[in-house]
This record gives sequence, structure tokens and C-alpha cells, in this order.
Amino acid sequence: MKFNSKIAVILVALSTLVFANGIAAQEGSYPVITNSWPSTFDELDAFRTQNGSTPEGAVVSLIAALDLFTKDPVEGAKGLVLVLDPSSLQADSTGKGYKGFIVNKSTLGLVERQLQQNLLLINSYLPGSSPSNGYSITEPPYTFTLTANRYSGEAAKGKIKLFIPSSGASSARPVTVSRNSKGVWKVSEFSSILVGVAKASNVANPADDI
Repeated sequence: MKFNSKIAVILVALSTLVFANGIAAQEGSYPVITNSWPSTFDELDAFRTQNGSTPEGAVVSLIAALDLFTKDPVEGAKGLVLVLDPSSLQADSTGKGYKGFIVNKSTLGLVERQLQQNLLLINSYLPGSSPSNGYSITEPPYTFTLTANRYSGEAAKGKIKLFIPSSGASSARPVTVSRNSKGVWKVSEFSSILVGVAKASNVANPADDI
């Protein structure tokens, strides 16, 4: 009985160690450093090609596509086709999509509504921005530091949830990405990215001139 008890203690200790290591493997920091920032669809295409081989690169490519959308909705919508997984896409019958696809109506509608209501929202994910400076951004290079927690999943299994900081929110926001059959990471869930941010404190109120 004593021998069996010792074995049991060892097995419990080993299982605890394995569990702890599994958690540690899922947590951590995922930095992305970029020397440029896309301002056109072609630049975004190249940016995604360069960064889409990692989960964190896919998340930053999403931010770049949404940033382009705020400046040029037509080109930005094509950019979203590049970064989103098939669950957010549909066949293109308009001729305005990319490689036969467009963003589906529900996803595109959500993006349009949220960005119209929060014009500076995407700036909050870019380095240098803050509510106190009106979400003004600096020029590249940019460093993005994404994180994962114990519930994020594992990149090795092809799906992971990463968190990206917003200067207008108290906590980082989740984006789920998955790896396709070509080894490219695509965004499968990003609704939290579109939630509003703190009001810019230095934006003039037109009523002040009355």
C-alpha cells in the first residue's frame, strides 16, 4: 500500500507539471515590428503576405485593413477579404471584390456601423495614440505587443486567440485567428475590436463657438 501511495503521489505531481507546462505554452507576448504601414490595397496585400504566416501578424494585418477602410471603404473592403477567413466572406456578384469574394453583409454592416460611430477607433490600436492627444498617431516604425492567456488555445493546433491593446480601453481586446490549408493565418472573430473607445479629450466641441 505504501508503494502504491508513493506511485500515486508521483503521478499526481507529474500530471500537475504537464498541466502547468501546457498553460505556460499558451501564454506569452507576441510582438510585431513593422517599418512601414499600408495606405493602399496593394501595400496592404504586400503587408499581409509578409505578416500572414504568424498569428500575431494576421491580427496586425486586420488592424491595417480596418485602418484602410476608414480612409477608403472600397479598397478597405477588398483588404478585409485578404485578412478574414471564409466564414466572413461570400461569393462576389458585384465585381468589386477580390479574387471572386467580398465580405458578407453581416460582417461588412458591423464594420461600417462601428467605424462610422467611432471615427478614431482604429487609431487607438496604433502606437502613439491616446485619448489625451485626440488619438493622433506617430509615423512608423511601429511595435505592436500582443498577448495570449491560458485560455487562448495553441498556435500549434491551428487556432489561437490573441489580445491587442487599445489606448482607449482599459484592457486588451481579443481577436481569434486560424491557420488555413496554405499555412496563412486568417481572422475568424474580431467583433471586440469594433467596440467603442474613450472619448478624445482634446477634440473641440462645435457648441463652444456659440
